[in-house]
Amino acid sequence: MNKNEIISVAAMDYNEQAYAVCKHEGFVVFVKDLMIGEVAEVRLEKVSERHAYARIVTMVNASKDRVEPRCPIAYKCGGCQIQHMNAQAQLDFKKMHVQSLFKRNLAMDINPKIHGMEDPWFYRNKTQVPFEITKRTIDYGFYRAHTHDILPFSTCYIQSDDSNSILLDIKRFYDANAIKPTGLRTVLVKKAFSTGELMVVFVCRRDSLPSQKQLVEELQANHPMIKSIVINVNDREDNVILGDRYIPLTTQSVITDTLSGLKFEISAASFFQVNPKQAEILYESALKMAKLKATDTVLDLYCGIGTIALLAAQKAKAVIGVEVVQDAIEDAKRNATLNGVNNVEWIKADAGLAVKGLIESKRKINLVVVDPPRKGLDETTRNAIIELKATKVIYVSCDPGTLVRDLKILQEHYKIEDVELTDMFPQTIHVETVVLLTKI
Repeated sequence: MNKNEIISVAAMDYNEQAYAVCKHEGFVVFVKDLMIGEVAEVRLEKVSERHAYARIVTMVNASKDRVEPRCPIAYKCGGCQIQHMNAQAQLDFKKMHVQSLFKRNLAMDINPKIHGMEDPWFYRNKTQVPFEITKRTIDYGFYRAHTHDILPFSTCYIQSDDSNSILLDIKRFYDANAIKPTGLRTVLVKKAFSTGELMVVFVCRRDSLPSQKQLVEELQANHPMIKSIVINVNDREDNVILGDRYIPLTTQSVITDTLSGLKFEISAASFFQVNPKQAEILYESALKMAKLKATDTVLDLYCGIGTIALLAAQKAKAVIGVEVVQDAIEDAKRNATLNGVNNVEWIKADAGLAVKGLIESKRKINLVVVDPPRKGLDETTRNAIIELKATKVIYVSCDPGTLVRDLKILQEHYKIEDVELTDMFPQTIHVETVVLLTKI
C-alpha cells in the first residue's frame, strides 16, 4: 500500500483516539471519523511497515449512530473528536475503551456504569483561546488538529455562551478602534454556573493592554456578570499558557461557584473541574464507594482547591489535603473558611513525599483519595501509598491509560472492587474513571 492510494475498508473497532480500526489485505488501517460497522473508501495519508492512517473519501455504508456535527469546524479542530457520534455511541466508545484497557492490562472483565449528560452542550465553565494578531487582522480560534494554525470560530458548542460572546466583544472592540493588541496571546474565560459570575484573564507578553481601561468598561457594560478581569504576564517562548504574575484590573479578583452544596472561590490560577454538573456526579460516585464513617481519617492527594477534601470532611473525622501548588493550597484554606469546615489539615508538598512524612509520623489513615493529573502517579507516590497500608484507596482518573498502569502495580496489594465512569467531556474522547480498591 502506498500514500494517497484509495482503498475500501470496514470498521471493526476503535483505538484510544476513536480512530476506526480496519484491516485491508492483513494490514491494519486507522481511519479518522469512521465508526464501527461503517464501510468507506479512504485515502491513505501515512503508511508504515505495520499500519497506515487514512481519511474518508466516500462513505459507502453509514452507521445509524452517525450524526452531522453541530460545529462547522468539528472535523478540523483538535478539540471535539467525536461529534459525529450520537450521544449513546459516544458513551459506548468510552466504556468500550476502558473495558478494553482493563481486559488487556489487568485481565479483568468489567461492566462499569457510565454517567452521561442529559444536555452535552455548552457545558465548559472554562475556556482558553489563543489570539493571533497581525498588522492587518485580529483573529482568535482553536488550533487545527496537530498544528499551530488558528481555526477561527464564532460559536464553540461546548464552552459557555458567555465565553463565546466575550471573545467576540474583545475582537470587535479592537477592530472598531483600529488597534492591534500585539502583546495579547490568549484569553481565558471562567464562568461560575451556579452564580453566573464571570472572570476574564488576558494572557499578555507585557503587563498592560492597549486601551485596557476602555476595554474593561465596555466588557463589564456588555456583561454585567463579569466580576473579575485580570492580566496574566507570560513572556515565555514555549507552550506554557500562564505565567506567574497576575495583575487585577477590577476590584474583585475571584468568582464564587457552588458544588454539591459547598461554596468555592475561584481565582485566575485555580483549578476547578470544567464541567461542574458532571463533577458533582463524579464526586458522588467516589464518596459513595468510600462509605465514610465518622471515625475515618482521609488523605486527599492532589487536592487542588480542596473540592474532594471539603466534601469528605462532611462525613469523616479528619481530612488531610495535599497539593504541591501553593496558590491552590491558599485557595483550599480560603474555601474551608468560606464553608465553616475546620477538620481539614492542608499540606503543601509533593504527594509522594507527603505520604512518606505521614508514615514516619505514624499517622493512621483509613482512606486515600488520589486525583492525579493525566500522567498518573509517579513511582514514589505509588510505593508510598502501598507502604501506608490504608484500608481503602479511591482512584479518580482522567486518563484510563495511566490509570491501568498504576492499578497493575497497586493490585498486588489491593483488590479492585468497583469501577464507575463519568462523561465529564462530551463530544471528546476523554472520560473520568473512579476505582475503589480495598487492602488485601
